[in-house]
Amino acid sequence: MNHAEKDAAESRTVQIVDGITRQEEAKAQAELAKLERAKLTTVVARPPLADPSTITLQFAMATDTATVKLEFLLDPFLPASCLVCFAGRGGTAKSSFLATMAAHVSRSASTMWVSVEELTDWIKVRHIKAGGASGTLAVVTAVASKTDTQGRIIGSSFNIYEHLEPSIRKAKEGFAEAGMPPLRLVVLDTAVGLTAWAKGESPNDDAAVKRLLGYLQALAEAHGLTMAFIQHSNKGKHEYFADTVAGASAWTNSPRLSFVHARDRREEHAYVMRVAKSNLTQAFGMAYKTAPVHVLQAREEGADSVLCQVQPGAIVWGEEQSMDLYEEATRRPKDDDVNDNTAGLRPPSLTDNVVACVVEMVTTAVEPVTRDMVQQRFGRSIDRRVWLKVDGQLLLSAFMYRVSINHGVNNRITYVRMTTPTVP
Repeated sequence: MNHAEKDAAESRTVQIVDGITRQEEAKAQAELAKLERAKLTTVVARPPLADPSTITLQFAMATDTATVKLEFLLDPFLPASCLVCFAGRGGTAKSSFLATMAAHVSRSASTMWVSVEELTDWIKVRHIKAGGASGTLAVVTAVASKTDTQGRIIGSSFNIYEHLEPSIRKAKEGFAEAGMPPLRLVVLDTAVGLTAWAKGESPNDDAAVKRLLGYLQALAEAHGLTMAFIQHSNKGKHEYFADTVAGASAWTNSPRLSFVHARDRREEHAYVMRVAKSNLTQAFGMAYKTAPVHVLQAREEGADSVLCQVQPGAIVWGEEQSMDLYEEATRRPKDDDVNDNTAGLRPPSLTDNVVACVVEMVTTAVEPVTRDMVQQRFGRSIDRRVWLKVDGQLLLSAFMYRVSINHGVNNRITYVRMTTPTVP
């Protein structure tokens, strides 16, 4: 066979193959079209339509604007009927922070405290010594049964799904029978340690955490409670602020309000907290300190073992401003500042000094403290704008400063010690 014949044979072979390929493609396309037509003609089984009478509609009315508002058990930290996360490393006074708030609201609200972290006697004594009314705190204790590789409790004899709602009902009945204020605050220390995780679930499982927090939010709404839970945080820095919280991201993303606490490196017994996530308020942060209220063990040499309440600084509002506060407080000091005791300490403002002076004078005075008395102590006059900031700070953190602002004749302002009324 010569070259011409070979070329002709190859050409016929290619034509035959191409023809077969085109036939196969056309056949495949025909099959696809047939399947598509079958899909269109197939009737998908659907549930029957609901009766319109079973549908509830709520129409937006002008009257809504006069009745709908945000309610706080303690503004801006404890929104009513809501789940709130308080996260941070161990030793950042999270329990003391919540205990101080529980003591403050005890004039109108009782607290149920569920703990796997602290002794029952410590929780009760701290409540009373921090100014809480007698009989307004009930403690449910749990025994730790499981820890993780870092020694954190992740299991106990208490199971939120099994025991929490019965405990709430029993506490509500107990406070009512004793003539105490109604139960409004529940503290869970910690939510991880008080949950029995099902097989395949863990604090790192986003779906499991969402299910838990959804259940807690439902309980908060059903019983009209502020549900505050304590959560641990991770070590090191993270790209996103909320990622400092240990475990699944749902720990901070699911609650309507979440805080992160950290140690303030600028001063001993000082801390800082900042909003990690909020659907209720603008971002804010606050520095605070601890002050002992009860000595557990005194030592001639070395530090005493104590129970504490917290003393606040000014609230710093705004995303950038609050982050600046947090980063300044948690930043490691430079090497050349290590031996300088004043390095990294931000000098107190005039407002801070006036607040401290008012609190001190109110604590020791036997009569109402006037602004003139404070200015005499300072040896200088204080601008009206500063007084507005002072009053704002005292009001925002009244549960810690325990100072009442009274308006007398001609709107003359005086400051007195806030007292805790005797509960019958």
